[in-house]
Amino acid sequence: MINLTRIIVSLFLLFLLTNPPSISVEKNEEGYKGSQDFERLKQIVGVWEGMTSMNRGVELEDQKVTMVYKLTSGGSAIVETLFAGTPHEMVSVYHDKDGKLSMTHYCMLGNQPQMDLKNADEKSMDFELAPDSEINASKEPHMHALTISFVDNNNIVEKWTLYDQGKEKDSTSFKLTRVN
Repeated sequence: MINLTRIIVSLFLLFLLTNPPSISVEKNEEGYKGSQDFERLKQIVGVWEGMTSMNRGVELEDQKVTMVYKLTSGGSAIVETLFAGTPHEMVSVYHDKDGKLSMTHYCMLGNQPQMDLKNADEKSMDFELAPDSEINASKEPHMHALTISFVDNNNIVEKWTLYDQGKEKDSTSFKLTRVN
């Protein structure tokens, strides 16, 4: 009986080794096709450099910045990285939510405001804090809005708006030129 069991187990293992189970993963050979606004935003994938004026206490200080936009997750998300490799590194992930462009900003403030696209035309995209974001907008400092302005194919301007205690506190603009 024991030998018969060993033979059956051995044959089963031999079968598995020579005929591994196939895992079916449905592929979209054409790639991910998102909303019209998501597809438009894909145009900024690449490396961008420019300047911003950061609030350093009482005065503004010009600072060189690099932003990297990378397509990921089978083409269904765009990852934006700002201040890479520094203590101020921040990441934003743009994606479609219920067929409409949305984003989550992983902020150096330690929170993750979610923003939905509110307006878009050929010149700009305006994002605003989503109603279902887990931010207490009346108390918590957070990035509340973002406008991406398309100057031309190689130049964009991002304007980020910070809210605190339910009111606009500050805004920072990044003037960027494509380098790759």
